Amino acid sequence: MMKLKKILVAIVLGVVCACQGQQGDVQAAEKEYLASAGCKTEHFLLVDLAEAYQQKTGKTIRIASTGNKKAIDLMLDNKIDFAYTCKPIISLSKKLKLDASKISTWKSVPIAKDPIAIVSNKKNGVSDISVAQLTALFEGKIKNWQEIGGTDLPVLTAYINPELESGTVLLFKEFTVGMDGKLDPGAKQLNGPSMLGNYVAATPGGVTFIPLNAYDEKFGDIVKIDGVEPVKENILNGKYSLSATYYLTFDQSDNKDLADFVEYCLSAAGQGVVAKNFIPYSQ
Repeated sequence: MMKLKKILVAIVLGVVCACQGQQGDVQAAEKEYLASAGCKTEHFLLVDLAEAYQQKTGKTIRIASTGNKKAIDLMLDNKIDFAYTCKPIISLSKKLKLDASKISTWKSVPIAKDPIAIVSNKKNGVSDISVAQLTALFEGKIKNWQEIGGTDLPVLTAYINPELESGTVLLFKEFTVGMDGKLDPGAKQLNGPSMLGNYVAATPGGVTFIPLNAYDEKFGDIVKIDGVEPVKENILNGKYSLSATYYLTFDQSDNKDLADFVEYCLSAAGQGVVAKNFIPYSQ
C-alpha cells in the first residue's frame, strides 16, 4: 500500500512539474516583445523604428504614448523595458524629483533631432522673429505684420488639423504656448504639411509651421528664430531652439533584447529610418 501511495505521489508531482514547465514556456512566449512608453512627440519616430526592427528581426516593440512622466513611473514599477523621452534622464530626474538611488543605472541615448520650420509668405517682410513674437502670432495676438516690422498685411496663421494628432503641433506648443496653452482657433487648419505650404505660398500674410524635412522653397521663406536659421549645424549644436532631441531611456542592466534594439537604432539601418522624417543624432 505504501509503495502504491509513493507511485501516486510521484505521478502527481510529475504532472504538476509538467504543468509548471508549460506555464513557464507560455510566459516566456508572451514575453517575446519589448514594452515601451514615452514622449507623445517622439511616439511617431518609435513607430517607424519598431516597424523596421520587426521586419528585420521578427521581434515586436509595444509602444504607448503616455508622456515622459508616466513612462518614467512605468519604468520604476518595472512595467516597461524602456522609455522614449524628449529629455535625458538627468534632466527628468531633477524635474520629477526622482530618487537618485533608483535610477543610478539608467541611461539616456540620443537618437534623433526633430526641428520645426516657420514658413512665411514671401510678401510678409519678416525674416527673423523672437520666440515671444512667434508665440503671439499663433495665439492670434499679433494681427498685422507691421506690428513686428513687416509689411501691411494681416497675419493669417495656419497649422495642421489637431485631430490628426500630429507630433509637430505638440512640439510647437511645448516651445511656444505650452502644452496646456491654446493656438488661435481661428487659424486655417489643414491636413498635411504640403497643404499648409501651398496655402502659405498662395496667401499674402500667411504663415505656418511644418517639419523641416517637409519644407519646399516654393512654400515661402523660412523665418529665423532669434537670429538663428534651422540648418543642420545649428540644429545639432542646439542653437536652433525650435527642435527637440529624442532619447531612448533605459536601465543598463543586462537585457540582450533591449541592447539589440538600442544597437539597431544607432546603426546605419536604424539611423536611416530616423532620417526619413527626422535628423539622425547619436553620440
